[in-house]
Amino acid sequence: MARRRKKLREADTFRTRVLQLQSLPGSDWRDWEADWLDKEAVRSDDYIYTEKERVILNQLIVSATPFEGYNGRTVQELLRTAYFYRADVGDEDDQDFVERLWYRQPRTLRVRELSRLASLARLSEPVGWDDEVESVVRQAWGKDDELHRELPEWVAYP
Repeated sequence: MARRRKKLREADTFRTRVLQLQSLPGSDWRDWEADWLDKEAVRSDDYIYTEKERVILNQLIVSATPFEGYNGRTVQELLRTAYFYRADVGDEDDQDFVERLWYRQPRTLRVRELSRLASLARLSEPVGWDDEVESVVRQAWGKDDELHRELPEWVAYP
């Protein structure tokens, strides 16, 4: 019985993290991620989340990590570069992405958006690579199957 109570407390924490992720302003969730968060948020109070669900939640938490810059450049510097050369990327989706960011003028970006913006800016200028950002990308979506057994200290859900 005590073990069940502990699992229910963990489920409450899980649900709280899901709700926090859903409420992040300017989130860049993919459709499946948004759908997954919606489904997890409405589970019954006595639902015990699976290990696979925990791995997905941890990946989403890591991918929500905000950054103010990339390899010594601010988000706004990267955005200026990408915006100036946006017609040269050739991909309409990338152009729309840059134009949406230009309209928002963010000072911080979540790791996925920042990585994408840096890759677009890199097409025009020698932006280089940011070890910290790339490490977070690998932690969120990397190849290491054991990755989420030991999450970085800044990840909110153990």
